[in-house]
Amino acid sequence: MAMNPERLLLITVALWLLTGMRDPFKPQPDLCQSAQLTQWHYQGVVITQHQAKGIVKDAAGTWRRVGVGEVLPAGWRIERITEEEIHLMTGAGCEPQQWQWKREGKQHEAMDSGGNHSVQHTQRAGGKTEARDAGGG
Repeated sequence: MAMNPERLLLITVALWLLTGMRDPFKPQPDLCQSAQLTQWHYQGVVITQHQAKGIVKDAAGTWRRVGVGEVLPAGWRIERITEEEIHLMTGAGCEPQQWQWKREGKQHEAMDSGGNHSVQHTQRAGGKTEARDAGGG
């Protein structure tokens, strides 16, 4: 039984197309890693005269200090850091292209308010107690 050339060409093209297709049951690869955006958590910020560093916990639970302009392993770029949030760009062709993490957790600014938290009480021989500054004063 001879196969006509048209049928042979059709089978060849069909096999070529079928073998080049991805597995329809596997999820598409997330090149932008957009699903991880919600798994990162902005926990705090350190602001100096020159820059701000955000303190974030990544999807694996690793703590990171990030700065403006830094590119994270997923390819995300930090655009802006404020006390309340971090703004980032996810990359060209990614959805969403912009993202922000809101600061989470409790804020303890009262501890840094400059009260008498730096005062230590020391006991001298003879029973006298005097207040001393932790900075050596």
